[in-house]
Amino acid sequence: MLEFIVHHQLWIAVALYWTLSAAVSALPEPAGNGSPVYLWLYRFSHTIAGNLTTAFGSRIPGLKILGFLVVVPLLMVSPTACSAHLTVHPGALNATDSAAYDALLIAETTIDQARQDLQAGQFPSGNMVKKAAFQAALGTLVRSYNVARASWLTYRGALAANQPSQAYFDQLTQNLSDLTDAIRKFEGVTQ
Repeated sequence: MLEFIVHHQLWIAVALYWTLSAAVSALPEPAGNGSPVYLWLYRFSHTIAGNLTTAFGSRIPGLKILGFLVVVPLLMVSPTACSAHLTVHPGALNATDSAAYDALLIAETTIDQARQDLQAGQFPSGNMVKKAAFQAALGTLVRSYNVARASWLTYRGALAANQPSQAYFDQLTQNLSDLTDAIRKFEGVTQ
């Protein structure tokens, strides 16, 4: 359910707004000699809700048709908009598996590029202190990558064998967080 809410934030906000608008529209109109507090609340609620039908009534001809013409194209576009958040790789066991694979791929690419630069002598140029910091950060990154990859493989194995995977998921999450920190520290050294 939480994943559904995260991927459909816009439509949930629209539904909540529609509910608020309906609730405000259901408020009884204040009487001419009614309480000034209720009059203020009534006007304030309609202002906040932006309820155009209450504000303009039937003064705007064709408002319902315009609303229909705006809503239908939005509904036609919504399936493609909702699916753009995360594309699960073919062969992935679930969205977490796919996202972990992406994170590991980024880290592996960073490590490979850093090793090539180090072997070619392109980085760091001449500064031994910076070179030592670069090598230390690279070593930390490699260790974090190896631990995260091992926990990813363990998590995948638990999923494939239909074993309880929550403990493996928690460990994978922690290891990916550590890997992300190691990448940030490494980037800090290289700048």
